[in-house]
Amino acid sequence: MDVKKDMENCMDELQELLQRTETIQKINALQEHAAVEIFSWPAYSGKDRLKRGIRKYLLRQAVPPVDRYSWPNALLAGGLSQVQKVTRDSRSSETLKKYFDRWIRKGMPLYYVDNAANGMPLLDLYESTGEEKYLEAASRIAVFLKEHKKDEQENLPYRRKEMNQIYADTIGMTAPFLCRYGRLRGESGLVKLGVMQIVHFLDHGMDEKTGLPYHGFDSAIGVKYGCVGWGRAVGWLMMGMAETLACLPEQTPQFPFMQGHLQRLTRAVAEYQRQDGSFSWLIPASEGYADTSATAMIACAILTGIRRGCLEDDWAEQVKAAAEFLLSCMKNGKVEQCSAECMAFAEYPQRYGSYPWGNGPALKLFAALEEVE
Repeated sequence: MDVKKDMENCMDELQELLQRTETIQKINALQEHAAVEIFSWPAYSGKDRLKRGIRKYLLRQAVPPVDRYSWPNALLAGGLSQVQKVTRDSRSSETLKKYFDRWIRKGMPLYYVDNAANGMPLLDLYESTGEEKYLEAASRIAVFLKEHKKDEQENLPYRRKEMNQIYADTIGMTAPFLCRYGRLRGESGLVKLGVMQIVHFLDHGMDEKTGLPYHGFDSAIGVKYGCVGWGRAVGWLMMGMAETLACLPEQTPQFPFMQGHLQRLTRAVAEYQRQDGSFSWLIPASEGYADTSATAMIACAILTGIRRGCLEDDWAEQVKAAAEFLLSCMKNGKVEQCSAECMAFAEYPQRYGSYPWGNGPALKLFAALEEVE
C-alpha cells in the first residue's frame, strides 16, 4: 500500500469537500454565528436572571459574576482567530479586537484558570496586528498562571478550593499558551511549567488498559476521577499536547516523551471513531450519543499533529471523516448535537444542542483545513 499516495488522495478529497458551495455557505454561517455568540455567551433566560437576582438581593448569597471571557468564549475566539490567520479575514480580526478591547477596558478580571484559554488567540492577535496592548494582555494571563496556587508537584488545579484535583481540561487551556508565551518572551520557567502540566497528567491521569485519559486525578492520594475517555477530556488533552508540541523545538528534553504519548493516544482514540466519522460523548461508548464537541476537538488535535510532523501514521482519513460528520450537523450557522456542559467529575448531562464548545472548535478545524496543501 502506498501510504503517501493514499494521503495525497485524501487531501485532494478534503479540498474538494471544502470547495463545495454548500460547505462554504455552512462555514460562513458558522463564522457569522461565532462572531455574535462570543459576545452573548453565557445566555441567561429570564428565569435564570430572576434566580440570580433572588439569590443575590433577597437571600444575600454570593453569586458568581457573569464571565464573558471564560473557556466557551475563548474557544469561539480560537475559531475566529484561526479564520483570521488563514484567510486574513478582516471581519474576524475586528471581532477579536472588539472582544479583547472590551476585556482590557474592564481591567481583564481573571477569575479562574478558564480565563487563560484566551491566551493563544491573544498571542495570535498580537502577532497579526503588532499592537503591544495584546501582548501586555497576554502577559497578565502569564503572571496570573505563574502566581496561581499550585499543588506540591506544581500542577495547576482547576479550582483553588480543590487544590489537588487536576483536570484534563486545564492542559488544553494553559499548556500551549505557557510554552508559546514563554518562548516568545524568553521565560524558560513558564515553558517548563507548561510542559510539566502535560507530563504529570500523562504520568498520573491515564488508564493503562485502554490508553485513554480519565477526566482527572487527585494528586495528593493518587486516585483517578471521572469516566475513562470522556470525549471532551480527550479533546482537551490531545489539543493541549499537539498545540504545545507545535510551538516547541524538537530539542526540548520532554519532546520525545510527549510526542510518543500523542502517537499512542491518537492510535487508541482512532479505534473508537464511528463509521460516520464521529466520536461519542464517551469515547468507548460506541452506541452512545455522538458528540460534535469531542469530534471537533480531537480532529483539530490530530490535524495539528499531522502538520507538526508529530504523528508517524497517516490520519488524514480520520480528520476528513470527522469534518464530514461535523458538516452534517451544521444548521443555521450552528453545530448541533453537542453535549451540554460538564458540571464536575462524572457529571455529564445527557443533553445535546448547540454550544460554543462545539461551534468554536468546528470553526477552528475548517479554517485549519484551508491551510492543508
